[in-house]
Amino acid sequence: MQRTEESVGTSGDLGSEALARLTCVYTTLIGGYEKLNEQPVATNSRLPFICLTDDPDLRSETWQIRRVEPLFSLDPIRSQRALKLLPHEHLPDFDYSIYIDNSVLLKTSPEVFAEQYLGASAFCLPEHSYRNSVLEEFLEVERLGYDDPARLFEQLNHYALEAPDVLQERPFWTGILLRDHRNPNVRRMLDIWLAHVLRYSRRDQLSLNVALKRARLTPEVLRIDNHESYFHSWPKGIISRPANFKRLATPFLSCPAAKAYDKAHELGKKMLGWSGILRKRG
Repeated sequence: MQRTEESVGTSGDLGSEALARLTCVYTTLIGGYEKLNEQPVATNSRLPFICLTDDPDLRSETWQIRRVEPLFSLDPIRSQRALKLLPHEHLPDFDYSIYIDNSVLLKTSPEVFAEQYLGASAFCLPEHSYRNSVLEEFLEVERLGYDDPARLFEQLNHYALEAPDVLQERPFWTGILLRDHRNPNVRRMLDIWLAHVLRYSRRDQLSLNVALKRARLTPEVLRIDNHESYFHSWPKGIISRPANFKRLATPFLSCPAAKAYDKAHELGKKMLGWSGILRKRG
């Protein structure tokens, strides 16, 4: 199901009182690589705003701080992804959640859109408003150096062999996620999604379409501009990006894995060129 801001109606499946008791808004901050952004709308909301973090000194005026242990002490990004993708494990005291990236600013009380979307679907999120295909997202992640090229190329190769149709699907934007923690199909999909993030690229938007296909789950899709809608704006503050992985090839030249890395890198570049040709022909 797809919705635009104009076509959305209130489902009524989840009452206001139940919503307030069973739902939270949450974000995650692991590794101390960026500043926690405050959410002014939290002061007038009945929903708790919870920040899951490993920072023992973090304080906030609008977020309830909950301390967590990172899944990987030396990999804050994938540790953050585990918290982001599995709310039913890390927030067991809630039946529903609204996840927002730290760089997302809510412009209206979350009750307004939670009542519209959470009662109608077990999993709801926006589509990507400026990427046309999952393949295009792969190309951009590689071009911008957001992850290890060898890992990206391996993932792209596996998807091209196992689920080539997924590469032509429109990707999703995962800065906002609305989920029903109790739904077994949603939980199964989230487990698959996290497995791919741990096995392949940490950029979770690359693997979501495959996880949905494997779980046979169809989300409710919001057709909104990722940067601005009636209920949010993005980005807020400075977004901290991972290190540019394109710079990793030189230090590795003296290690035993250099030849294998270089071969994977060259193969990946050929694959990306091949994919670009196919996209132009399509």
